[in-house]
Amino acid sequence: MEKVIEQLRNVNLKIEQIKAKKEELRKKLEEHRAQITAEEFAEIRAEKEKLDSELAAKTELRDRLSEISESENKNSGEKTIKMFEEKELRSTDILRYDLSAMEHREIRKAFEKRAEEFKKSRNLRISAEEIVGLSNSGKRNITTSTAGIAKPTLVGGITNPFNELITIFDQVQVVDMSGAGSYKESFMKASPTASAKTEGTAQTASDPTFGTVTIAPQNIAVTSYVSRELQKVTPLNYLGKVTESAMIALRVKLAQDIVTKIKTGMDDSSNPMYQTLEASTANGLLNATNGQINERTLRLIAMSYGGDANVYGNAVLYLNKADLIAFGDVRGTNNKLPVYKITPNATNPNIGIIEDGGLAVPYCLVPTLTAHQGTAQTTAAVQTMIYGSPFNFKEVIFGDFGVMVSDEYKFAEGLLTVMGEVMAGGSVVVDKGFIVVTIPKTSG
Repeated sequence: MEKVIEQLRNVNLKIEQIKAKKEELRKKLEEHRAQITAEEFAEIRAEKEKLDSELAAKTELRDRLSEISESENKNSGEKTIKMFEEKELRSTDILRYDLSAMEHREIRKAFEKRAEEFKKSRNLRISAEEIVGLSNSGKRNITTSTAGIAKPTLVGGITNPFNELITIFDQVQVVDMSGAGSYKESFMKASPTASAKTEGTAQTASDPTFGTVTIAPQNIAVTSYVSRELQKVTPLNYLGKVTESAMIALRVKLAQDIVTKIKTGMDDSSNPMYQTLEASTANGLLNATNGQINERTLRLIAMSYGGDANVYGNAVLYLNKADLIAFGDVRGTNNKLPVYKITPNATNPNIGIIEDGGLAVPYCLVPTLTAHQGTAQTTAAVQTMIYGSPFNFKEVIFGDFGVMVSDEYKFAEGLLTVMGEVMAGGSVVVDKGFIVVTIPKTSG
């Protein structure tokens, strides 16, 4: 029984250490928020999520140990000790760090209980707070006879495709406004102008100018049809795959909407919330009639962002994968060496750094953006790359994320209908918060 008490003491110590780490992260974010880059912010956010998961697991274990120490006698306590002395297991499906055998079984037991409830009710709700990190409204049929889908077995699983997530959703501001019908945010467009004052003469007034943007909710949903054979897979795999695929789809759709709203966003007075950097042969972004990425492109985009008196920091270049390849293909005139150094992030290769000498610009791949390199002029302007601070965009979640399963609609076909949905909306909330590189339309 003494060992149980010792384990309880160690768990309590670990809980205090986790809380201390979370407090350090909070202070770091508050004290250095203005200087933190988008990449550093993403790392801090990932670290916080990991600490939150670890804290929840340790708290549950502490409660369990407290029950054991109070209710178990010495003999049952000795049996419990043996469970703690088993070899530690690693569960990458549930947590990202090592758990002891007893911790693993307790968490898995709780998760399987939730899975069983989901199978019975066919209804799952995840709070808006949990999904202040979501995405793709679309429909697709998945059956056990479809090519490339693994047939279910007693404990079989379904392999995932290549990463479909778009990282821009994890970089912008995401806020929970559950219960609101809409959300309005004001911003300052320009400060007043000071001037010399002559004694005895009234000075001409100069007032700051303001604007507002209204964010209205939109119902984002994803519907899939999956074989009822999937129910024969373990409840844990069934619940995990349903929620994971629906969550990914919603996050992808929301990320696509973010890009669209950056490129077309207007304030409540119908003024663009972005600025246009028009490609031309003079600035090198246009080669005859086709978009071009050359040795000046990165500097031109970065230095065009912000006012005449400043270069705005914490900005990210959002671009198509083809344009990232084009940056890597640019060579110097004399030595033919690469002009740009591209360093993908080791944890998430969708993001990274493009360097041009002393200029280092974070990048983020967005497949829905039109490639700039090689895109020809047409009778309409073509928007390509985007550059700006992700903190200048606010995504608002207006309610919980829900997943529902029904076997009624396609019962005769042996299919389950899986629907995930969320109410969300977003907008640029800083005037001219992004630059949109644009290939102009042809003259005439």
